[in-house]
Amino acid sequence: MSPYKPMKPCGHRGCPGLTYSRYCDEHEKQYEREYNQRRGNSTRRGYGVHHRKLRKIILSEEPICRTCKKAPSTEMDHIDGDNTNLSRDNLQGSCKSCHSTKTVKEQKGWGKSNVQGL
Repeated sequence: MSPYKPMKPCGHRGCPGLTYSRYCDEHEKQYEREYNQRRGNSTRRGYGVHHRKLRKIILSEEPICRTCKKAPSTEMDHIDGDNTNLSRDNLQGSCKSCHSTKTVKEQKGWGKSNVQGL
């Protein structure tokens, strides 16, 4: 029995390459570049200078995750899920795990975005 699963064809149409992942090395880089161009920088996604300053304030005011009350807050969570709503009563400190779980529920799945244009 082989310790590796068999290679499969690259997911890029017409590519004869074989890979263990979705795309061969060449097309993996191409798709990653295209994705990052569509996605835009942090400011375009709604996380500019004002957001970063506010995040620092929230994390200093709420050093422990408001949801699980156990882990340190490492992320600023928008309670209503709208990253443009920066009012103080809509923001809370959250740990990575709680924030990710909440975001997946709000977006009804991994990899979905509520940012316009994505």
